[in-house]
Amino acid sequence: MGNKKMKVAELFAGVGGFRLGLEKTNYEVVWSNQWEPSTKIQHASKVYEARFGKENHSNEDINKVVTRNVEEIPDHDLLVGGFPCQDYSVATTLQNSKGLKGKKGVLWWSIHKILENKKNKPKYLFLENVDRLLKSPAKQRGRDFAVMLQSLNDLGVT
Repeated sequence: MGNKKMKVAELFAGVGGFRLGLEKTNYEVVWSNQWEPSTKIQHASKVYEARFGKENHSNEDINKVVTRNVEEIPDHDLLVGGFPCQDYSVATTLQNSKGLKGKKGVLWWSIHKILENKKNKPKYLFLENVDRLLKSPAKQRGRDFAVMLQSLNDLGVT
């Protein structure tokens, strides 16, 4: 791409860990989203805004954004996500992890909607590696990751 910066949309941004790393190289975050469903005060989003500014930052449920209109998200080359991992995390027992059916696991489908419905689709997808994802759910180990891979395959993503 030469000196042209690769454009990035950052989902589940937290306090901006992906952004800090990416902007040290040839990437430009053109849009970010951080929303925590279980809290009134959006601490992570406030930290993100204090560090990077409010411009092109969304503090709204990503499911609402993608259901309303994925084109609200600016065109980008790379879609990144600090994938909400609580439903896969080793912080909970494997028996209690809810995987793709948990409140946070279902956010995979927001990523899927962007890849499926965005007119100018991103060329690359980069997600945080969550160890338990490969073992979830307990009674059908690996099923959730297989569902994710199959859904990408169905979209023609390679």
